[in-house]
Amino acid sequence: MSTDEKQASPASSAANIDIVAVKGTQGGVRAIEALQSVWGTKSKIALWISVALASYMYILDNGTNWAWGSYATIQFGHYQQFAAIQCATSILLAIGKPLFAKLTDAIGRAESIAVALFFYVLGYVVNASTPNMAGLGAGSCIWVLGFSGLQIALQIVIADVTTLRWRPIISSLSTGGWYFINFYVNGLITTKLTEPGGLGWRWGYGIYAICYVPALLPIILVLLWAKRRAKQLGKIHNFEPTPAFSVSFGTKVGQFFTEVDAVGLLLLGATLALIFLPIVLAGGAYATTTWHNPAVPAMMVIGAFVALPLFVFWEARKAAYPVIPWRLLRNRTILAACAIDFFDFVSFYLTYGELYGFVTATTKWDLGKLVYYSNAQSLSLTFFGLLWAAFAGFFKTGYKYSLIAALAIRIVGVGLMFYARSHANTAALVMTQIIQGLGGGIASTSAQIGAQGAVPHQDVALATAAILLSAEVGGVVGTAAAGAIWVNKLPVEIANHVPSLNSTEIAGFVGMPTLVRGLEGQIYKDMVAAYGSTMRLLLIPGLVVSFIPLAAAFFVKDFRLLEIQNAVEVKTLDGRRAQDAGESIEPEVLEAKV
Repeated sequence: MSTDEKQASPASSAANIDIVAVKGTQGGVRAIEALQSVWGTKSKIALWISVALASYMYILDNGTNWAWGSYATIQFGHYQQFAAIQCATSILLAIGKPLFAKLTDAIGRAESIAVALFFYVLGYVVNASTPNMAGLGAGSCIWVLGFSGLQIALQIVIADVTTLRWRPIISSLSTGGWYFINFYVNGLITTKLTEPGGLGWRWGYGIYAICYVPALLPIILVLLWAKRRAKQLGKIHNFEPTPAFSVSFGTKVGQFFTEVDAVGLLLLGATLALIFLPIVLAGGAYATTTWHNPAVPAMMVIGAFVALPLFVFWEARKAAYPVIPWRLLRNRTILAACAIDFFDFVSFYLTYGELYGFVTATTKWDLGKLVYYSNAQSLSLTFFGLLWAAFAGFFKTGYKYSLIAALAIRIVGVGLMFYARSHANTAALVMTQIIQGLGGGIASTSAQIGAQGAVPHQDVALATAAILLSAEVGGVVGTAAAGAIWVNKLPVEIANHVPSLNSTEIAGFVGMPTLVRGLEGQIYKDMVAAYGSTMRLLLIPGLVVSFIPLAAAFFVKDFRLLEIQNAVEVKTLDGRRAQDAGESIEPEVLEAKV
């Protein structure tokens, strides 16, 4: 690690600590380290309450907003276009991760959350007032930038103010802890607003636009108060001023675009959009175009052979603050964590993307049971992720071998789906989801803490963005692949198993699995067999791909989850070296032999 990636923090006493920042550490990181010295008991309580409030609103929104979009497109008479909107937002969701990671480092955590709030409110106001599909699409694209920004900003703030020991459980609580409450609340809200005589989908958007303001203002105000207090106490000094502090407005603007690497973000966004948007639009279950459309391969070629090389060249030769610093690409733990998240999400969506349609057709469950089943893996993932985080924090364990074991367990869960798809009994189907949730919950939590702990504080935001971006892109690829296999192979399997059906009837069963439930006798058994054969075609690549994360997990570097910010600089949350702060941490205690 180079000198300008470190922070020196000599201190005369624990009661009077000044943060000494050096060239190379951006303002947002310097500020958040200075904030640690001003937190008191009351302000910390206020901070955690504000984090809880913001995360609850984010989780509630995530579980209900799809309903508003569905009902809106039905009212406009263009339900099939909702898939195109979802395609666009899935790409923007991925692009938003590095964008807001750069913003948090360049302008600060509170300011970035304020930007996310602006996108949230503007997007939902547009959606609530739109008279047509164009407005709904525009509003959704604006909203998803705020959604993506808040998601990563909350994880970065949590990483800033928690040690490795307690970060996994706080992070898990913020992203999944509310799920146990919203498991019931989500359905209640959507039903009350969209049922006959209800307020309607417009008020769904409108109410959330209003609610986000009081939900996010507390965390913004608490962080701004702490930053102002730190400045008043002179906790940030002795660093070389950058042009951002110049009186020239033009210089400030130029420095801002330099620090967020605006050109790099633009090229990265173009690369992701040009490569992955055609995949989703042409390959998804609700594809709006086909691979025969010449625009599809043309966009992918431009993305892969024009935008991507330009992005690599810019990041390697021109960017002062790269979106993806080369030091991250040389970090084997970061690369392994990104590979784990990417391929794990590809595998997950291959096996899960069409699962709801499969169980709808092959079981006689009522709607309530179908909804509970579709949420079973998420519930299991949340529970076991929290359980492992509590265990690791209490015993100060390492994370590597838990990660390896969890990914192996997930493979077992995927493998058992081969049995469950041909023996569609409740116990077999549910157990596959619980086992996959057990492995997936521990794996996602441990992989994230591994990536965050393997880099200096300056790189925590970008490391977090890298693994979340990998997961989002993996989800896009997995969803598109699952949809393409399903819509192309299911008609063939139905025709093979039920040759008496014509093409129109087959198309009806493919597009509406609920029709299968009305069949009886041998034709029902044959239709179930056709769905089972198609599911097998999804499980084979899903199982094969699931071995890649397991292999990648052996390359991460293990360390124990101790009372430090990260395992590279071995410093406390306020930027001091752990030894200077009175922490006795020997290298052999911190780092496991790998």
